[in-house]
Amino acid sequence: MKSRQDQWLLNQLRGCTFDDFLVPPGWGKAKSRKGISLISRFSEHVSLNVPVVSANMDTITGARMAIAFAREGGIGIIHRYLGIGDQCKKVEEVKRKESSVIENPRSISKGSTIGEARKIMEREKIGCLVVINDSGKLLGLLSSRDVRFASDDQLVAERMKSEKDLITASPDVSFSKARQILDRNRLEKLPLVDKDRKLVGLITSKDIENLGLYPLANKDTNGRLVVGAAVGATGDYIERTAELIKIGADVLIMDIANFQSDVGLEAVKNLRSKFPEAELVVGNIVDPDAVKVYQDLGVNGLKIGLGPGSACTTRFNTNIGVPQAQAIYDCARVSDVPIIADGGIKRDGHIASALLLGAESVMVGGLIAGTDETPGLVFRDSTGRKAKIFRGMASREAMYERLRAEEVDDPYETSSKLSPEGLEKKIEYKGSVIPIIREIAGHLASTVSYLGGMSLQEAREIFMKNPRKHLVKLSLAAQKESWDR
Repeated sequence: MKSRQDQWLLNQLRGCTFDDFLVPPGWGKAKSRKGISLISRFSEHVSLNVPVVSANMDTITGARMAIAFAREGGIGIIHRYLGIGDQCKKVEEVKRKESSVIENPRSISKGSTIGEARKIMEREKIGCLVVINDSGKLLGLLSSRDVRFASDDQLVAERMKSEKDLITASPDVSFSKARQILDRNRLEKLPLVDKDRKLVGLITSKDIENLGLYPLANKDTNGRLVVGAAVGATGDYIERTAELIKIGADVLIMDIANFQSDVGLEAVKNLRSKFPEAELVVGNIVDPDAVKVYQDLGVNGLKIGLGPGSACTTRFNTNIGVPQAQAIYDCARVSDVPIIADGGIKRDGHIASALLLGAESVMVGGLIAGTDETPGLVFRDSTGRKAKIFRGMASREAMYERLRAEEVDDPYETSSKLSPEGLEKKIEYKGSVIPIIREIAGHLASTVSYLGGMSLQEAREIFMKNPRKHLVKLSLAAQKESWDR
């Protein structure tokens, strides 16, 4: 963009956020929204089919939410207010939920008991174990149906379906062929074995079925759902990072309220010295000078936003912050790595604005709070309506959970002495998050088509090529006309 045009856009955005503008349409050429691509990036090496991210908040993203977002083309970030082992288990749950081929299926020996098998199935939330010997040779399969009415002291060998009764395939079988075998023989599982009958992997009918149910699913090269995990910048972050990398997290988000700090700088240097190849996103920042600092240290993405979240009180309590539209553009214009807009999203139109201004993805929390997939129980409030709890990560309640996860002595006493910058509140129950994600994607496709593009990238280029045409600042009356409903 020419410097004069760049300066004009900077001046227009200064002190402003999403509701201060409208975007006039271009000349539409899409015959249908179905042909519009929303492909983008979360970080340099992690792509997205739909540019939305579930926030790393303890009342927003556990394994269930991360699975839903990845299946719909986005990514979920498992929060860090957990012990290291518990966070890794959630990452592993996402990674094992789907796979082109399950390369290391859960196994058991034929001499184990049914009680031991049940414990593994319950712990891992799976319905089948492969039975192998010490050399890895396939001996049989043990399903939940096989153990349903068995006594705990019975041996696996007595209940399993033996190898001679199994239908298997070679490791190089195609998915179309595997589907035919599963269908023709009414199978749930297809073991893959080499010429020595050693188990190489497992294909399940559910994974093949999911290829049709979730065509936009965001997966890694092994066909597993993509997932991120948050770490801090002090305490156990190095140990946590090591375990998350080992378990297969696709991207790490080093997350503190103000990453424009010596604490953030030293943490990135330390982590990069020990894990130079880790896919790393850091935040939050709002200063373009900070973009340059962290790019030089080799981060793969930057999270932008200070205080715009619906459960954040930082601006109210400290008067510190930058309006989100200004912050996004100011940072994106100097960044060579993907920008994630974090906070201030109260409706789908805000997502569109953030993406046009330079963000490559948008992190959402409050927009998806109260859904089935968020952690926590549904309850009835004083009016009798169904609700769930949603809180900011700087709330006193969240501080307590973080301190408890870090095994601090007397976390309640310690958290009571801290000054919170977040709220805990009740959110009306919304049902599944899936329709919400799909509606966001539909509205984004409409934005692209209105601007005259066939892809999100093309729409952003149209917008940036002539922002004077495609950005209109609103008067108070125009804001009322546009947003009052």
